[in-house]
Amino acid sequence: MLKFDTIKSLDDDYVLKTYNRQPALFVQGAGCSLWDNRGNEYLDLFAGIAVNVLGHCHPAIVSAITRQAQQLMHTSNLLLTAPQAQLARRLCELGSMDKVFFTVCGATANETALKIAKKHGHSKRPDGDYEIVSLLGSFHGRTMGALSAGGQRKYQRPFDPLVPGFRHVPINDLEALRAAVGHKTAAILIEPIQGEFGIHPCTTTYLQAARELATQNDALLIFDEVQTGIGRTGTWFNYQQHDVLPDLVCLAKGLGGGFPIGAVMARGKAADILQPGDHGSTFGGNPLACAVALAVLDTIENHRLAENAQEVGAYLRQRLSELGQEIEDVRGAGLMVGCTLKTQNAREVVRACFDKKVILNATDDTTLRFVPPLILTKRQVDHAIATLADVLGVQVPKVAAVVGARPEPLHDVLAVDDLSDAQLEEALTLSAYLKQRRSQTPGPIVPVEGRTVALLFEKPSLRTRLTFETAVTELGGFPVFLGKSDVGLGQREAVKDIASNLAEWCSLIVARLFWQRDLEDLARHAEVPVVNALTELEHPFQALADMLTIRECFGGDKVKIAYVGDGNNVARSLAKVATRLGYPFTICGPDNFRLEEMAGVEQTSVLEEGLADAHVVYTDVWISMGDEHEQEHRLKIFDDYQVNRDVMAMASPDAIFMHCLPARRGFEVTDDVIDSQQSRVVQQAGNRLHTAKAVLQMILG
Repeated sequence: MLKFDTIKSLDDDYVLKTYNRQPALFVQGAGCSLWDNRGNEYLDLFAGIAVNVLGHCHPAIVSAITRQAQQLMHTSNLLLTAPQAQLARRLCELGSMDKVFFTVCGATANETALKIAKKHGHSKRPDGDYEIVSLLGSFHGRTMGALSAGGQRKYQRPFDPLVPGFRHVPINDLEALRAAVGHKTAAILIEPIQGEFGIHPCTTTYLQAARELATQNDALLIFDEVQTGIGRTGTWFNYQQHDVLPDLVCLAKGLGGGFPIGAVMARGKAADILQPGDHGSTFGGNPLACAVALAVLDTIENHRLAENAQEVGAYLRQRLSELGQEIEDVRGAGLMVGCTLKTQNAREVVRACFDKKVILNATDDTTLRFVPPLILTKRQVDHAIATLADVLGVQVPKVAAVVGARPEPLHDVLAVDDLSDAQLEEALTLSAYLKQRRSQTPGPIVPVEGRTVALLFEKPSLRTRLTFETAVTELGGFPVFLGKSDVGLGQREAVKDIASNLAEWCSLIVARLFWQRDLEDLARHAEVPVVNALTELEHPFQALADMLTIRECFGGDKVKIAYVGDGNNVARSLAKVATRLGYPFTICGPDNFRLEEMAGVEQTSVLEEGLADAHVVYTDVWISMGDEHEQEHRLKIFDDYQVNRDVMAMASPDAIFMHCLPARRGFEVTDDVIDSQQSRVVQQAGNRLHTAKAVLQMILG
C-alpha cells in the first residue's frame, strides 16, 4: 500500500511548491467520491476545480480513452483526424457558433481569444493604440496574457510589468462599462459568473449591454466560460440563459471531464481573423482528448445532467440558505454556487469539513465555493449540509420529503419489466462503478453486511451460482445455496411453505427456476425480495450484464444489436432492456421461434437483412435445459442460423460477438468466432458479477 509519508516526502523534495495540499494521499475516485490510501471515502464537492463534470473515472470516459488509445492518440495538427472535426461540429451546433480552435487548457484558450482580439485591434488601429476591456475580480488563467487580462492584483503583483493594453471595470457597473468601451476597444472580455473571485454572476442587463456596446464599436465580445460552460450552470453555456451571443467563447475544465482539453468557439468575423501560421498548438485537439470530450458531451446529453445541475443546484442553494445566521449570502447558477459566511473563516471551515471527509473550497476568507460533479444527488447535498452545519455549529435544517431525493424503491425483480427506465440506468451505472472499484479501490463496500441470501437453484449453473455467491460475499452477506434436491419446490413441499420459511431466515431469495409461474408464486408468498436468476421466460441479470458489456465496447453509441437463433428467455430480456434504452434490436431466426411482438424489435428470417449494420451479433444455445426432447427437430430448423465467419461478415466490420454461455461449439457458433478477437463472451460473463452486485445493493443497500 502506498504510504502518505513516503509520497509526501517525494512531493516535498521534487515538486515545485505552488500548491498548499490537503493532508491525505488520494488513490482512487468514482462518482462523487474519492478514497485515500487508508480506505477513507470523501464526498468531493470541488471536482478538481469544476473539472470532473461526470464525477471521477466515469465509465464513458474510461471507455473512450481505452478505445481511442488503441487506435490513435496523437498526430500533428497538419494531419486530419476524425475526433477533432466531429467535436468541433458538435460544439458549434450546441453553441450556435461557426468554428473552433482547440487548446490544452483554459489559460491557452483565453490566450487564443486574446490573440484574435489583438489581431482585430491591430486591423482597427495599426499603430497598436487599442484596448481590451475586462472586469475587476476576473480570472482568466496564469499565463502572462491571461494573467494581465484578469482583474485580481494578488495574482498579478509578483509578475509586473504585465502585458499592456488592458482596461478593467467593475462587474455589473453599466456606467463604467459604457465609459470604458469606445472606438479604441478591440474586445470586451467577461466571465458570465466570476468563479475565482467568489461566484459573482453578471446580470442579464449587463451582459446584453456589453453585447450592444461591442457591436456599436466594432469590438469582439469574448465570454470566458472555462468554468461556467459544459452544463455546469444548467445550460450548455451560460450565455444561453441571457439571450446574448458572444463572438468568442473560451472553454476547458468540464469539456474533458478530467482529461486536458480547451477550446475557443468563434462566430462571424471572429472566426476568420486567424490565418494559417498565425497560431497553433502541439497537443491541442489531439484525437484522444477530442474522443473523451465527445463522450462527455454525449453523457451529459443522454443523462440530462444539465437539467440535474439546475435541479440539484437549486436544492443546494436552498439548503445553504437554511443554515441561518451563519450565512450572509448564497448565489450562483446550477452547480456553481458561492456562499458567504458572516463570522467564521471560510478556509478554516474547509479544513474542518475535510477532516469530516467532505471536500469544499474557499475562494477567500469569507466565501465557500461549490462546483461538484453534475451527477450530484440531493442525498449527497443533504450529507454535505449536515457536515457543514456540524462544522458551523448550527442545527441541521429539517429535510422535507423531496421528489427524487431517494431512488425508487426496488423489491422483487422477476422480469426486466420490474425495473423502471431509471432503475435500468442506475443498475448499469452502479455495475460499472462497482466493477472499477473492485479492481482498484482499497476496502470493500458492504451494504448487506451480516445478512443471509438464499440461492434457490432448480437448474444447475456454473456462472450464475458463482457470480451470485461472490456478489453476496463481496457485499458483506452470507450466501446459502439450495439445490433441487434440497428443496423439491412444489413437489416435496408447497411453494408457499418454502417461501414463508426462507423469509424467516434470509433477507433475499435468488431463484433460478424452470417456470416463471413458480417464481411469481414464490414472490407472492415470501415477505422478502425475490430476484430472477433465470426462468423459461426471462434472464434479466444476463441482459444487464450484456448491456454493460455493449456500453463498455461502444460507449454511449446506440448501436444495432442482432440476435441470431431462438427467441428464448435470453433474447426476450435483452430485447426489453435494449429497446427501452434506445438501441435498435433485430432477431434473426426461423418464423416459428420468434418472440411475441414487441415495440422497437424487428424480426426476420433473412440473415443478411437482420445483420446489416449490426455492431453486436448475439446468439445462444438452440436447445435449452428442458428442451432436450426437441433436439433433433431444433438442429434441423436452426442449421442455417449458425454464427460463423460468413455470418459475422454480414455485420458491421467492428461488430462484436456475444453469447450467454454455456455454448455448444459447432452448433450455434463455430470455434473461429467464439475464440476470435471479436468475441466478448468472457467479458460479458464476468460482468454478471457486477450487475448482480448492483441490483442486490439497490434492493438491500
